[in-house]
Amino acid sequence: MDKAIVVENLSKKYGDFEAVKNISFNIQKGTIFGLLGPNGAGKSTTIKVLTCQSPPTSGNAYVGGFNVLADSAEIKRKIGVVFESQNLYEELSVYENLNFFRRLYSSPKDKISEVLQSVGMETHQKDKIKTLSKGMKQKIMIARALINDPDILFLDEPGSGLDPHSAREIRQMILDLKSRGKTILITTHNLEEADFLCDDLAIIHKGSIIAIDTPGNLKKKYGEDVLRIEAVTGDIYESPLNTKASSDMFKKLSDDNQIFLVHSKEATIEDVFIKLTGERLTDES
Repeated sequence: MDKAIVVENLSKKYGDFEAVKNISFNIQKGTIFGLLGPNGAGKSTTIKVLTCQSPPTSGNAYVGGFNVLADSAEIKRKIGVVFESQNLYEELSVYENLNFFRRLYSSPKDKISEVLQSVGMETHQKDKIKTLSKGMKQKIMIARALINDPDILFLDEPGSGLDPHSAREIRQMILDLKSRGKTILITTHNLEEADFLCDDLAIIHKGSIIAIDTPGNLKKKYGEDVLRIEAVTGDIYESPLNTKASSDMFKKLSDDNQIFLVHSKEATIEDVFIKLTGERLTDES
């Protein structure tokens, strides 16, 4: 499988502050790659470098086979970007917003209807942006990013601040875009989103990538499945699954007729993040 994005020993400094520290990763074509970490971890800075908004301090990066320093014009023609801040023109209609960007890329006029249909917003062409909900605005942001039919999409915190229903809709759209052959890099601090969407996931912390693999492999390597027993008294007992400790715990509670409910709890991406960083990742992170 060919690589859509290659990042080699990339660093980015702002004065004396190093926002991104010597990171490397590859993204295969047609896959979803996630950067998971708290605010300030270096996720958005990485996207700014890869989308040619900010030059790297050192290292190399290639997007669609083009170098971010030497070939920025070529890269910008091949990518679509959804920023975390919804920078739409509030007083203009949905159609007017998309038409402005369509003209920048010299895309055909029928592209507007096509991208609106792909995000389920075709009946809102005449609506002013200021009348839309945050979830609807996010759909328009994605439609705008598709106006030039890009091969590669960058989605910076695509589910941030959305209600659960809108977040689910956006996640399904992302999976639909993958099924159409798009390569997608998302940044997120949402653990469920990272686990659900990503083929490969890099955990980034204080500017460094500290682990990278499939979500399943990360959970196997750094997480721990747990045997959970609820006693008739209401007390909860937990122990690592398939260990002598869990076997002994089960036998003792069983012998004492104390078991009310038994189940196993699989490792989560949250477990992985805590194991690697010693910190919890929350919506405020």
